[in-house]
Order: sequence, then structure tokens, then C-alpha cells
Amino acid sequence: MRTTLLAIATLAATLVGAARGQNATISIRTVTREGGEPLSFTSVAAPQHDLQRLTNESGTLVLPNLSPGAVTLRFRRIGFAPKDTVVDLTAGDTARVVVAMVRLAMQLPTVVVEGTCTDRTPFEEKQPILAQLFDQVRQNAERLVLLAKERPFKIEASHEEGPRRRGAVPPTLAFTRGPLPDRPYVPGRIYWPMGKTYGVQLPELADIADTSFTNNHCFWYAGQTQFGTDSVVRVDFEPVPWLAKGVDLEGSLYLRLDSYRLVGMVTRLNRMPREFSNLIGYATRARFNELVSGIPILAEWELTNTFRGSAEPTVVATGRVTGVRWLAPPKP
Repeated sequence: MRTTLLAIATLAATLVGAARGQNATISIRTVTREGGEPLSFTSVAAPQHDLQRLTNESGTLVLPNLSPGAVTLRFRRIGFAPKDTVVDLTAGDTARVVVAMVRLAMQLPTVVVEGTCTDRTPFEEKQPILAQLFDQVRQNAERLVLLAKERPFKIEASHEEGPRRRGAVPPTLAFTRGPLPDRPYVPGRIYWPMGKTYGVQLPELADIADTSFTNNHCFWYAGQTQFGTDSVVRVDFEPVPWLAKGVDLEGSLYLRLDSYRLVGMVTRLNRMPREFSNLIGYATRARFNELVSGIPILAEWELTNTFRGSAEPTVVATGRVTGVRWLAPPKP
């Protein structure tokens, strides 16, 4: 009986090993079409395998243990036109794929055409230019989320709470947190009591890629402008009508014209809650820098309140990222 059980176990292990040996591997290298330079941190998705990864600093990526047959690969990177390709995999083989990405050249309109935001607008087909811009916005966010999962890190930051009065500097709080929001965005639930005051949740980059945000906001092309020293294209957003009846968020996203990387975000409450009796305005201004090639991260922010009886907004909080601490080494 022991011999029989051992034989069965050995046979099972042999079958599993044989099955694994029949899988295939894809070795990927992403480059620019102009010059063939390595294109790092490109998003590579294989939808039929429910798989999405980033190429490394050298623009390479290995996808092992894939079933033989045709595999569709989708390549996405901000500033470049999306590209799909199909790879035919043979059992036990390694397919080597070099993908040359073409820089995105949008024909931006000179005239801004405003649309009407309805509850159905987020689900309707977007105008071509807005569809391209919206895809770039989403890629900025999605690739940060992928990076945080594949190569975890912590953000070290400092925060000054309180207005500057007569030259007095507010106390500074240093803190460490993860790259993704601890509290996910929930439509219409963006403020809560904190003792004698209130906390307000503002959207982070990761929220912009989440359907809870995109399905409840309309996005519009708002022309070209400047954000600091950067030449940018502006994308406005506002809550859909059912959400706008309450308190939620509206604002603008700013993408660099030369790369479509997110460099700025301005957000406002669409209306003041009754509890904010002394306020007529609440807004933030955030700036983003490159963490790694083509992936932005929040760099600094400023919160302003506009009080009743005051013509100018008052800066009540500022903050900045002072460092990034990687928790895992880069993948080869």
C-alpha cells in the first residue's frame, strides 16, 4: 500500500513538472521608435491572463509561465501612442519581442468647447481629443499604482498646519506614509468631523484612475496655459449632477505639453457645507515631480481658505515631500 501511494505521488509530481515545462515565456524590450532608446516603466498588459506589469529601468520585462497560443499584449506609456501586438507562443519556448513606441502628437484645438455634464456623460463616448487626454491622465495614475505594487516605497513629508500671522511660522509636522491613499475616495463623502473642526479628503493621483471617481465626474479639455514654469494642457473636471447636489470636488489637472506627464492639480469644493459657516472657499494647489522616468509623485501642496469678509484667500496649510524610501530593490 505504501508503494502504491508513493508511486501515485511520484506520478503526480512528474505530471505537474511536465505541465510546467509546457508553459512559455515572453521576453520584452520597449524602445522609442526615434533612436531606439530604452523606454523604461512602460505598462504591459496581457488581459487574457489578467496580468499587468511595468518594464524596468532598462525597458525590459520577462513574463514567464504563460499558456501556449496567441497572447495579446497591450503597451501603454504617457507621451506615447498606445500599441497592441499579438504573440504566438509555442510550448517550452521563449518569445522575444521588441516594441518600438511612437511619441504621441495630439492636434490640440485652439478653441475650447464646453460640454454639458449629465449623469451619463462619464459613460458616453468622448470626443477624440478628450479621449486621448483622458487616457494620458489615467496612465499617469495607473502607472504609479503599478509601481507601488511592484516596488513598494514610503513617502517622507513635512506639513505646516495653520496660517502665518505677523511673521509667526506654524508648527511643522514630519510624517511617513505610503504612496497610495489610506482612505479611498467615496463620492459625496469627502469631509468628516475632527473635534471642533473638520477633515476634508482631497483626491490623490491614484483616485484619478479609480472608477469611483471617473464614473462620477465629467472631464473637459480646457486649453493650453502655464502651470508655474511649465507649458501645459489643462483638463477640468466637475461632479455629475446627482453628486453636485451635495458636497464634492471640482478642479483642474495640468499635463506637460511635451510629455503629458501630470505636473499640477487644483481642487475645490463645489459648494460649502453648512457646517463650514465661516468659509466661502476651500481649495488646494498641488505640484508633482517625476519619481522615476515618466511617473509623477506629489511633491508639494498648499491649502487655502477664503473666509467671510475677506477678499483674498488665506494659506492655512502647506506641505512637501522631503524624501522617498524604497522598501524593495528594483527588479532585474
